[in-house]
Parts: sequence; structure tokens; C-alpha cells
Amino acid sequence: MYDLLLPPSTPLWIESIDAQGPGLMLTLAVTDPQAVCPDCLQPTLRVHGRYWRTLADLPWAATPVQLRLHIRRFWCETPRCARKAFTERLPELAPHYARTTARLSHLQTDIRLALGGAAGAQRLVNQGLPGSRNTLLRRVRRFPLPDAPAPEVIGIDDWAQRKGHTYGTIIVDLDRHRPVDVLPDRSAETVAAWMQVHPEVHVVARERADAYASGVRQGAPQAIQVADRWHLLNNLREAVEEELRVRPTLPWCPSIEASAEVVPASPSHPQPVQPAPMYPHTPAGRRAEGARQRRRPQRLAQYAQACKRKQQGRPQPMMAHQVGVSQRTLTRWGKAGTFPERQRRHGDRPRLSPSPTYVQQRWAEGCRNAMHLWREVREQGFTGSYARGASYVAPVRRGQAVRQGAGESAQESTASSEPTAFTARAVSYRLIRRSSDHTDDERHHLEQGKAQEPIIAHLAHLATDLTAMVRNRLSGRLGDWLDTVRTRGYASLTS
Repeated sequence: MYDLLLPPSTPLWIESIDAQGPGLMLTLAVTDPQAVCPDCLQPTLRVHGRYWRTLADLPWAATPVQLRLHIRRFWCETPRCARKAFTERLPELAPHYARTTARLSHLQTDIRLALGGAAGAQRLVNQGLPGSRNTLLRRVRRFPLPDAPAPEVIGIDDWAQRKGHTYGTIIVDLDRHRPVDVLPDRSAETVAAWMQVHPEVHVVARERADAYASGVRQGAPQAIQVADRWHLLNNLREAVEEELRVRPTLPWCPSIEASAEVVPASPSHPQPVQPAPMYPHTPAGRRAEGARQRRRPQRLAQYAQACKRKQQGRPQPMMAHQVGVSQRTLTRWGKAGTFPERQRRHGDRPRLSPSPTYVQQRWAEGCRNAMHLWREVREQGFTGSYARGASYVAPVRRGQAVRQGAGESAQESTASSEPTAFTARAVSYRLIRRSSDHTDDERHHLEQGKAQEPIIAHLAHLATDLTAMVRNRLSGRLGDWLDTVRTRGYASLTS
């Protein structure tokens, strides 16, 4: 009857069942008088010795169970066999050198795949099973992967093992949306070697790096190379940004001519010095230097405006809102005492989701509590913190006090009387995004820019057309779009 508790088709019989601590210990012996050599596959009856082997098994109810096997060692009787002695194998019960039975290992693997490491280990404890989260992780690593069909349409992109230092290449089966392989680097030789082993690939969606293009051409010249939608839209945004940078400055940004108004050299504001280019002899260095030089006039104009407003005694939060930079940037500029060369761009600060006119309207209606206003705008979709909302209300509060007779004009003290400064990068992002994702503030400034500068309106029209073609897969209109770009002479979009 006890034999029903053992795995089927195993030549075992139970010698004894003993209570050992909180669990049970089953002493087992092998009933087969002979064993088969694992090398020459010849049976033998010559016993060399015996030893005990302990295996963890499935519990009975919630009682832990261990199996104590009396294992024999045999002599191999084949003269030419390299193995002189061997231990009898029981693959139906447990693999060689394993410390758990096969059915317990399968259960641990299933729990790890379903619940994960820590949660799976807790589930084992509740069921009276042995195993830690590291044990479950080892089970999954040894789990054989199912045979998948050879990929025919793949995607290639890089991934960062350590961002800025070590990069690899990931290959994804786009038909089944599953990773296929991970390569140690992102060189053309590695990609070409992988492609040569997989000649069935006929379409490759990749980013627009030269290394991947060269690797695919070398390893699979028959494959069609395409760019995925994300990289197409990202390249479109970069091209639009380049077009905006080489054109006149946006109407609501500080003018480039304002850089001539930088205060004369003094201990607190010395004249800016043009730095030497970094790494000018490499392609990446030349591109970085060109981008930095194109951004320099706009940043110089912002610095001049900040210096001018500082001399007027404006508070720093108001200066940051009017100039279009963060307070941390203003503090860094003040400590440096000169124009900040090679400034790293951190993007736009978050804006309120509702229209700024709502806060001004509520203020005019008599609501003077910043916490109450912040709670109201949060109900309308604003996700910023209270400090961000209070920093927006503070200039309005100062403007209300000035109108009561403090002695300064409301136009100079109210931050909302001047438009928010946008950059070419910010405008390019807004032109690529869906119009439904724009806030009221962003939509207002875009319409203002289109009305004052025809180039922004035309670039917005071109960007909207191409994004619609990419998202809706309308390839028939691409030829007319390219003809329009070439006719207007947009060098960045044409490339």
C-alpha cells in the first residue's frame, strides 16, 4: 500500500517510515539486482559498495517528507570501458546529484513561473515545502525553453547594461513579440555573424545606426531593412528641431539680438568667453560641437535677460518663470558669474494642466488660499506637487498686493503678464505629439507661434501629415510629402 506514495515505475520498496523532527523519513532500497553502465550501457551485477542518499520530496498533507535511499555502486565488467565504477541511476525518481525528487523540482519551477521569487518562496513555506527564492531562480534558469519557430521578421536595437559605458544588442521576433537573442555588443561584425546563422530572416526593423545597417548588409543581404515607427517619429522631431534652430528665433523666446544687451564686464557679470571645441576630430564630437554652437545664441539671450531682471531686483522664482529656466539653473549662473558654456539641457519644467486663466479667475473671485486652489486644479487633472502649484500662485499674489498700492506697476510684477519661454526642442516635441495630448497652455502657445511665424505653421502641417501617414500606414502619400519638403528647401527634413 505504501508503494502508491512513491513515483510510479521505480524499482523501490520502503524499508521503514520514521518520524524525524517535524517530518517523516522514508528509508528506501532498490529492488533491481543489476545496474546499467552510463557509458557503455552494459548491465552488471558486481556490487562495489553502498552509501546513503537523502532527497527532499513532496509533503504528505502539511508534513515534510524526506527519502533516504540505500544506493549501490557497481563495477563495470566491460574491459574497454573507461568508467571502472559507477553509481546506479534512478532518473524517474531524481536526476544524478540532485537533492530533491523530480516531482518536487517540477512543482518548484511551476510556482516560480507563476508567482516569482519571493512570493513563490512564501508559498512553499505555507505548503510545507523546502526551497528559497534563490532555489526557485535556479530552477527557472535550468528550465528548458520550448522550441520556437525560426524568426522571419525581427527587430534590432541596443540596450544598456550600464548606461553610458556598456551596451549590447537585443533581437526580437516581431511576429510573436518575444526576445530571440541578446548579443554582447552592438558592432557590425557581431550582428553579421548572427544574421549568417539565421538565413531565414527576410525583414529587419532596426534603428538608424550605421553599425546595424552594415551588419545586416554583410550577414543577410537578401533581408529588407526598415525603420520602425518610433525611430521614424524621433528622427522627424530631430529634423524639425534643426529647422527651427537655423530659422529666426521663435516669437515668444528672447531674441538673439538681446545677447548684445549683456551687461558690460564686471566682477559679477564678466563677458562670455568662447570655449575651445571638445573632440573636434571625431564625427560624434563634430556633431556635438555643431549642436552646441546652434544652441548657444538662444542660451546667451536667456542669460542676458536673466542678468537684466536681476538688476531690476526681481525675485528668483519670477525670473525663472519669465526667462524659461529652472531656479537651480539661475543659482548656478549666479555662482559662475559668467555665461554658462556647454550647459546641459534638462527639458521644460512641468506646467499646470488647466489653463492659467482659471487660477487668475479664481483669484479674482476671492479665493486666496493656495492649498485650496491646488486641490481644485488637481481635480481637473494637474499631477504636480503643492510646491509647484504654490510657485504659480505666488506671482499672482504679489500682483494683487501691487495693485493695492505698493508702488510698482502690475505689468512688471505679475509673472502671468509675459508669455512662457519655449525652446526649439520643446516646440518640436509638441508638433510631433497628438493634438489631443496637448494642454490648454501648450495649445495656446502653438497657435500663437503659428500666427506670428509662418515657418512654424508650415512645419506643423508637414509634421502632422507625416505622423498621420506613419500611424495610419498611408504610404501612398509619402511621395507627395517628400516633393513638398524638397520644394521648400528644408535640408534637415530632406536628409
